[in-house]
Amino acid sequence: MNIQDTYTGFAFLSCAGWIAMFAAKKSGYLWLGNCLGLVYHIALAPVVQALPAPEFVRIAGYVWIFCDALIDVASINEMGDRQVWALRMGVHIPASIWIIGTSLQMPAFRLAVGVVLGGLLALHAVAGPALPGAKTKLFIFVLPAMTTWLCLIGLRVR
Repeated sequence: MNIQDTYTGFAFLSCAGWIAMFAAKKSGYLWLGNCLGLVYHIALAPVVQALPAPEFVRIAGYVWIFCDALIDVASINEMGDRQVWALRMGVHIPASIWIIGTSLQMPAFRLAVGVVLGGLLALHAVAGPALPGAKTKLFIFVLPAMTTWLCLIGLRVR
């Protein structure tokens, strides 16, 4: 069995960690939310490896997931919220590259969701500081879009 045959479970594990991370953080359990963020990000490593993409796109995926995992641990260790947020916005650029780059190899609906998600992540990373309520605006579009995209890649058609 190769990684292409087994990454589906990792995509769904990542999606579960993603949803649970938001639920924990919105409920005031920041430490738990960051631990679940580690699950969400690290579970994506086999997915990054399995999805067809140019090498630079795959590298962007690894940079994103491992840097965001580092940021989760920094938050667990009480790095300031402002610094954590700034770093997280910075790693949304390689996240955008990976999401869009892998989506370019996918069927139309997955492609559309991935391009919109990646584009909005990049736009938010750069324009977010100028937006009042930037965290809420990010949450409103990224929670359903990322959930949808992760489920779609988990339900891939050969």
